[in-house]
Amino acid sequence: MFEALEGRLDSLHWKADAASLGAAWLRDDAGKIDLAVDRVELPRGTVLVRANRGVEILSPHVSFSELRLTVKGPFGRPRAGSHAEPTPGLRQEQLRFLDSLSGRIYLTLKVVLDLPVLGLRTLDQQLRVPIQDGSLDFRALEDSLDWLEGRFLDIDFQGERLVVRWKVPIFGSSHDLIAWQLDNDATTLASFGKVPVRSLADFKVVAGDDKPSDKPKSERTLKPDDRKRKTLQAFAIDAIDIAWSLLAPRHLEVGNGLILFGGDDSPGMVDFKVTGAINDKGPGALKGKIGSVDTTIKDLALGPASLSADRLHFDGIDQLEVTFDGFRPIAVAVVIHRVTATNFKLTIGG
Repeated sequence: MFEALEGRLDSLHWKADAASLGAAWLRDDAGKIDLAVDRVELPRGTVLVRANRGVEILSPHVSFSELRLTVKGPFGRPRAGSHAEPTPGLRQEQLRFLDSLSGRIYLTLKVVLDLPVLGLRTLDQQLRVPIQDGSLDFRALEDSLDWLEGRFLDIDFQGERLVVRWKVPIFGSSHDLIAWQLDNDATTLASFGKVPVRSLADFKVVAGDDKPSDKPKSERTLKPDDRKRKTLQAFAIDAIDIAWSLLAPRHLEVGNGLILFGGDDSPGMVDFKVTGAINDKGPGALKGKIGSVDTTIKDLALGPASLSADRLHFDGIDQLEVTFDGFRPIAVAVVIHRVTATNFKLTIGG
């Protein structure tokens, strides 16, 4: 539906004083991006013009109702050629907007060990981690470990890594379970017993007793008795219960684009809650919702399109689900009841 629609066919220039669209969708040929909206309202008009590549849709004000976005993986970066990546390649360098997080992380580490003499041993360790100014106190976390499980699990800062290790009390040697690589700022903070939340993005799970290998599984030489020697039988992160808020203006670079969270009159993210469980083998999922999100978007790529807006406000994200295969995310699905945008520009590439 259009009001006062006027168009030129020779130069591709269409405009309307107001417009309303139903059942709109945008997909890429590869099937990785699927964006659908039940209703799009442009009460202050819209313009459709030719861009350098493709077309541009511009409007001073847009609202979207029941927006559904699905993004399919695989996600992540190519495997590094060396055992330790250089600091500039760490994910945490791009996640500094998390340095103003406040809230908490509750979870349970579930570890199944096949120990000499003791046999199978299952450790369930509950962790209660407060987040302040985007960082957590790992020394206080270690002190809070249950007495029994705390004899088997250890949290240690060593060099440029934060490591969770398992060990057999008294006579056993320690083995890395999961390790986080730290950048220079995080390493300095870790010397005082704290690490930034953003550093948790650069983790590596060690799947057994052998030293970590950068070779794919298909290229590793396995001995007949490897299964018998495997001490770490299973590792899961269960009963995840996260509550966060992002209170200060922060920005995130995404490709050639930029997302600015918050502004002078509004926080970036309020009431971000996540629950679920993931493990080292098989499927897992994290589900969440967000009370509200305020952003500014610049050249954010969505498959075949690019999006910019002076203000993009999400009035509650009702459904947010990330599915996993092991610890690797494979798909993200989002359902948002209402989104409003000012000075909106959507460029669809040709």
